[in-house]
Amino acid sequence: MTIAQRDLPNTMNLAATAVAAVDLTSLEDAKEAIFQAENAGIRLRCLGEGSNVVLMPKVAGLVCYVKDASVALLARDAESVRIQVGAGKNWHELVEETLSQGWFGLENLSLIPGSVGAAPIQNIGAYGVEVAQLIESVTVIEANQKVREIPVGDCSFAYRDSIFKARLTSAENAPVILSVTFRLNRRPDVNLSYDELAAFFGLEPFQAGISKGKSPSPLQVANAVVAIRRAKLPDPQEYPNVGSFFKNPVIDADAAQRLEAHSVRPYEFGEGLKVSAAQLIDRAGWKGKRRGDVGCWPQQPLVLVNYGRASASNLLEFAQEVQQSVAEQFQIQLELEPSVVS
Repeated sequence: MTIAQRDLPNTMNLAATAVAAVDLTSLEDAKEAIFQAENAGIRLRCLGEGSNVVLMPKVAGLVCYVKDASVALLARDAESVRIQVGAGKNWHELVEETLSQGWFGLENLSLIPGSVGAAPIQNIGAYGVEVAQLIESVTVIEANQKVREIPVGDCSFAYRDSIFKARLTSAENAPVILSVTFRLNRRPDVNLSYDELAAFFGLEPFQAGISKGKSPSPLQVANAVVAIRRAKLPDPQEYPNVGSFFKNPVIDADAAQRLEAHSVRPYEFGEGLKVSAAQLIDRAGWKGKRRGDVGCWPQQPLVLVNYGRASASNLLEFAQEVQQSVAEQFQIQLELEPSVVS
């Protein structure tokens, strides 16, 4: 195990360097990294593929990368399978592999950048599905070097949030996620509850297990998600981005009534209401607008793009302008979706 200064990869293509970084190829490596960080009095945290973070130019502490990309079948019955997946596994590769095995549930989450270890941090979600619905537990190694399996009910999953995200940016050391255990279906009950996805197949929205008539296969759903994403979202390899930069705000009835005057219609979310951040940003006039090398993507204003050599400060200043504009026009405060790491 070699600890050294390292430039940090990230899908926003921001120039960022870790004072110290290390690859973890075994549990012993993880224990050693925890010991080294504690001995030096510095923080320890993992960044995966850098897919949902805004990295400042200098990232302090010890940054680690879990390299385990294994997929192990733990149990199987007529209805489902349980699999344990190493945190270093690429997310989209996992989606493809599970579909090829006839294990279903992840298809709506196709083409999301990042690693499996990052998925529970953000509680990634798309097209009517959140990963928390499919997670059974998350295995971590804590600051005391003890390995612990955290059941899904103790992960505090919420909209784009979890106990892991809260600790990523807190002063205390975040646990290192080693693996994630999923329970996936063996029956191909697809979820087309998201309007745009259902419309792709010319169907009315419906949730998994309640469709009437012939439904598309999980593989067809995955292909549709890929096609939709590619049509409106920029490829991070060509136009660096972190996907959605702002959360869709959860609002109350008074805010919903105010928005009606602007012809902005909220939608039901659990027992409350949520409004499209993209629609607010668009109505505020930011769609396709640029400031130097930072701008809102013309096809999806929720996505901020690094068009050249933008810095983290350029990006955050632009985001703040967008937030202020939306707040002034709609009295709604947008929250950042990615974590800012320094």
